[in-house]
Amino acid sequence: MVVRLVYPSFIKPDELHIENLTLVENEIAEKQNLNAQFKKHDADMSDPFVFDPNVASLEDLIKLGFREKTAQTLIKFRTNGFKFKQKEDLKKVYGVSEKLYAKLETYILIKPTKDLPAEEKNTVTKKPSSPSKKLELNGSDSLALIELKGVGPGYAKRILKYRNLLGGFTSIGQIKEIYGMSDELYTLIESQCSVNSSLVSKININTIEFKALNKHPYINYELTKHIFNFRKQTKISEANLPEVLQDEELLQKLKPYLQY
Repeated sequence: MVVRLVYPSFIKPDELHIENLTLVENEIAEKQNLNAQFKKHDADMSDPFVFDPNVASLEDLIKLGFREKTAQTLIKFRTNGFKFKQKEDLKKVYGVSEKLYAKLETYILIKPTKDLPAEEKNTVTKKPSSPSKKLELNGSDSLALIELKGVGPGYAKRILKYRNLLGGFTSIGQIKEIYGMSDELYTLIESQCSVNSSLVSKININTIEFKALNKHPYINYELTKHIFNFRKQTKISEANLPEVLQDEELLQKLKPYLQY
């Protein structure tokens, strides 16, 4: 009994080192910081949710995976009167990739609206652009294009796609080459737009790869093969280009896009 009472007095507690306490505090702080980061990551990686593109907010669109600029474009479409009537209409928004659409397709819920007449499906009614200031097509984005009278999101996307394939417009008349472009709409666009041909991206016909050259709207597969066969024999130049193409109309169309 006496031993039990006296023995504890001979035992000294471990000394507490201040430097060890600092390490412990740092470790706890690091763990708390990591937990906060994981929580933020989980919030950012939230699963898609049901949404209506006609009313979804900018914040919701970004949470769904839209880039901020693409989300702003979608909202701009709505502001200018565009209505999403079916899921596939989301693809008309420039910047919406096939991958993003495939991810969101099952979550799109559009409230029924009255159908517009067929001729109005690709057209949004807007105030005419000021005749004193024309829109330059080669430097314009989709937000600027939908401000044009008669141009809705569908046509804006077609214009941008064709411009990228060409490398830029060299004349306003090339708008006629866009799929589905009517004479009436072309006349409207022509009166509101201008073209700065110095902004055209040129291709080096002597070094460009086969697939890249074949993508140009003015160069089909057979012509691409002919150009590459000619290149094997000699370098193509502005002087022998007529011999290569053997088509005066095509020559005039292609010359602004080529360098040697």
